[in-house]
Amino acid sequence: MASWIKCTTTDGTELHLNLEHVAMIRPHDSDRGFTGSEVIFAAGNLSSILVREGQDHLTRPQRIERGHDEV
Repeated sequence: MASWIKCTTTDGTELHLNLEHVAMIRPHDSDRGFTGSEVIFAAGNLSSILVREGQDHLTRPQRIERGHDEV
């Protein structure tokens, strides 16, 4: 089953990544003050993407969120 995680790119765009296609996640610090993570994909045209979330956020176990009226 696919494992999706919500992320935000450096320009503020929200996206969902399928972690099954990710080969590596590593910390990224730029000289302009941006800190976040570089997500490197295993295959495909896009080799990597920078996101605002830290490595700890991206690799922690995912929580299932439920509405207030769901059990």
